[in-house]
Amino acid sequence: MKANGKRVVSRLEEIYQCGKKEDGTFTRMAFSPEDVKGRKLFTSWAQKLGMTCRIDEAGNLICRMAGQDDSLPAILMGSHLDTVPDGGKYDGVLGCVGGLEVCETFKEEGYVPKHPIEVIVFTDEEGFRFGKGLTGSSGICGQNPEVSDSELDIYGEERGKVMQSYGITSANMLKAAKDPESVHCFIELHVEQGARLYKTHTSVGVVSSIAGVNRYDVTVTGEANHAGSTAMADRKDALVAAAGFINNIPEVTTEYGNEFTVATVGTIKVTPHSVNVIPGTCTFSLEIRDQDAKVMTLIEQKLQASLGDICKKYEVSYTFVPTSFHEPAPMSKWVKGSIEQAVKELGIDYSVIPSGAFHDSLIMTSVFPTGMIFVPSEKGISHSRYEFTEDGDIENGCNVLLKTVLNVDNMEKPC
Repeated sequence: MKANGKRVVSRLEEIYQCGKKEDGTFTRMAFSPEDVKGRKLFTSWAQKLGMTCRIDEAGNLICRMAGQDDSLPAILMGSHLDTVPDGGKYDGVLGCVGGLEVCETFKEEGYVPKHPIEVIVFTDEEGFRFGKGLTGSSGICGQNPEVSDSELDIYGEERGKVMQSYGITSANMLKAAKDPESVHCFIELHVEQGARLYKTHTSVGVVSSIAGVNRYDVTVTGEANHAGSTAMADRKDALVAAAGFINNIPEVTTEYGNEFTVATVGTIKVTPHSVNVIPGTCTFSLEIRDQDAKVMTLIEQKLQASLGDICKKYEVSYTFVPTSFHEPAPMSKWVKGSIEQAVKELGIDYSVIPSGAFHDSLIMTSVFPTGMIFVPSEKGISHSRYEFTEDGDIENGCNVLLKTVLNVDNMEKPC
């Protein structure tokens, strides 16, 4: 039993065209007409297979194939169809189309799984429109996505109005929560969005865990003064101190972390923000990611110590305020083991790697046995129209997903 790689690649292209815009970019922003078009196309494919399709209270599109015993807990697969601005054709979509390919292969081969199967298109995974993502997976897991109909997106539109395209409201999202006893496991196929598999010429990645994330707002406060008349020795330049700290981040992270530990400053703002004024304050974001919460805490401590030393040197002060924290999310041992078994049975080369990026699986691990399969992203490029995965790697990933589903279909879920 093998997946039809050409069919998968063709469908990835069809969905991609649903995001094509007049300016030449490819964007399927959550709840947009392009997104709705893509979901309707996906629904049509599932319905042709005889699958029942519904949209739950969190806006997740759920396509279900009956099993031999429909009372058994369902095997879930899926990912998301929404993209970042001018995103690629693989991120998220591969997990949805790959899940559907498993079902179509079963139908073509006349195989009826013991468990029912559900392929899920999650709602607003990317989150760029409202500044918060993983919306649909949060709803399925019974976690409050903390949204309201009155909040505004980046275009000034209210969430309540925008979500009418899915026929949902913020107030009902938690009604989408699934009973853990109704789910056998969840498996997500995804492009790596990094370069580890690509650099090592490895066909498949078996994901060990998804990195935890700590985020902070840091403000360095000095003294604004005239840029022309204030001698260098008399300055309390907030930006110079902040720049010294930021320059130290790679060294500190490398010394106290590991090859998967990362720390990033992604935004920075100075005031008064004038060409002829020494910056009086500098505010920036700091993000730390790792698979181990203890490592993240250590990096935070070492970076705070570095910042304190630098601020003392330049006679400025600082504040270091935590803004959010996500625990690292290890994959289920038995699902991860089933994926490894599948790769070995297929004779495909693989490695066990963590994910530094967020995925719906991050939320799903908190409630359901979860596993992830990665395929390479050429040069590690993703969230871009230039992201690319070889057709052969796509087919390998779909076959690993197929074989994994066959494996777990014949396994009891551990207590």
